[in-house]
Amino acid sequence: MTAPGHWIGTLLEGDLSVKQARFGERRWRDGGATMFSCREPTPTHHMAMKDGRISAVFIQLDADAAEPVIGGEALSFITRSGPEPMQVLPELARTIAWQMLGCRMTGAGRRLYMTGKALEMIAHVVSAADTQGNGHQNAALSTRDIARLHEARDILLAELSHPPSVPELARRVGTNAKKLGSGFQELFGTTVYGFVKQNRLDVARILLEGGETSISHVARQVGYQPQHFATEFRRRFGLSPTQLAGGRR
Repeated sequence: MTAPGHWIGTLLEGDLSVKQARFGERRWRDGGATMFSCREPTPTHHMAMKDGRISAVFIQLDADAAEPVIGGEALSFITRSGPEPMQVLPELARTIAWQMLGCRMTGAGRRLYMTGKALEMIAHVVSAADTQGNGHQNAALSTRDIARLHEARDILLAELSHPPSVPELARRVGTNAKKLGSGFQELFGTTVYGFVKQNRLDVARILLEGGETSISHVARQVGYQPQHFATEFRRRFGLSPTQLAGGRR
């Protein structure tokens, strides 16, 4: 059951089928965000697809308290949005969501930290959705450009530990480095380097949560030197690889 209020959700990893009495059925894959409002309790059924692994953050804003907190303009954007997932979750919002999941604080400190991070994530998601809704995103990209960019993304995901350089990647998908770089930023909201970095760390987290015990081995698997891995991991998720592995045991 989805409680009344204004909702923003981010799916960080997994594949989810969602059925809601008001909105029908939709499929939600990792890397997206959703915004919608419910005036009354709404019957909702979630089903994890594939291996059943889901990592997500959902933020609920109380209907009466939302406007003083986030402002009327942002609230009006959320209320007129439907639950159809955005295709691209801004990288900063994704990082913030992982930090929220990794928060080890308790009591008043935890409430303050989570509230601040929630507002920060809402700002990034609303801004990205507003840009997409106004037609600013992808306006200069042709269908062929978009297909090449998706091909480039798939190559990077398949070769995360040893990704090709931008010029080599551009050559492989049939474009030039400048066009690839600007198009990647426009379509996916991050640079080629930022995309590789983000996904390397996401894969590392999955490996550690899945039972890997050697942090140096995980670092090398995803293309990091062990001495730099812990710093980048903490910056993204708000906790160290050792803390994550220790919390799992």
